[in-house]
Amino acid sequence: MKRIVLSALLLAIAAVALNLWMPLGVVAKQGATAINAWADSLVRQPDDPPYMSIHYRIRELYFTVDPSPARPVVFLGDSITYGGDWGKLFPDSPVENRGIGGDSTRGLLRRLDQVIDLKPSQIFLMIGTNDLCYNRKIPDIIANYRTILGRFRRELPNTRIYVQSVLPFNDKLFPARALRNNVNIAALNVEIRKLAAEQKMPYIDLTPAFTGPDGRLPAKYTDDGLHLSEAGYYVWRDQIKHLVATPAKKI
Repeated sequence: MKRIVLSALLLAIAAVALNLWMPLGVVAKQGATAINAWADSLVRQPDDPPYMSIHYRIRELYFTVDPSPARPVVFLGDSITYGGDWGKLFPDSPVENRGIGGDSTRGLLRRLDQVIDLKPSQIFLMIGTNDLCYNRKIPDIIANYRTILGRFRRELPNTRIYVQSVLPFNDKLFPARALRNNVNIAALNVEIRKLAAEQKMPYIDLTPAFTGPDGRLPAKYTDDGLHLSEAGYYVWRDQIKHLVATPAKKI
């Protein structure tokens, strides 16, 4: 609830300051997608990278003011992580949702200090699908991954890092874009697995649980073909519940 209130408040302040209430009213009639596009346009500059939407900026600001539990279990990633109600999925764990919609490995590098400052007990990382969408090649994604994991290894020696596979999507429901297709996602996961082994970090292959007979994300696990439904998050929970620490079960 705090997240929703703060986000709404910041957006309202921006709208008042820029005298944009009337355009917002018009756009609101067009639905959530139009609202998101309108909000993104408020602060974007022509040379801004794709991940730097108003949602990204608000979430980044929110992280600076939101009190976090000591030694939290951090779920870190993009909108697929952001959409999870991790407190409901793991009610006995001090969870912290550090997902941001539209984020990429480049965006994650930008906000890595915020994560490291939490001194988490665990990090469950999933990132990369948007990199492909932004036309970033796999070697470049892996180079960013290497920097991310290297900093974790050096600066969080007491944190257990779990590197999760990027999920497939359903291109019958959500169109493929740029380099994001299930062939490239599979190829990216091969390289992520190799890097996790090199860094001596556990790799969690979620792909089998989220792949139907046709190689796509099953419709029952997704709201739109890319993002997970509530049923999809319960599948994810079941894949990692034996790993997530609680105060009584330190892993």
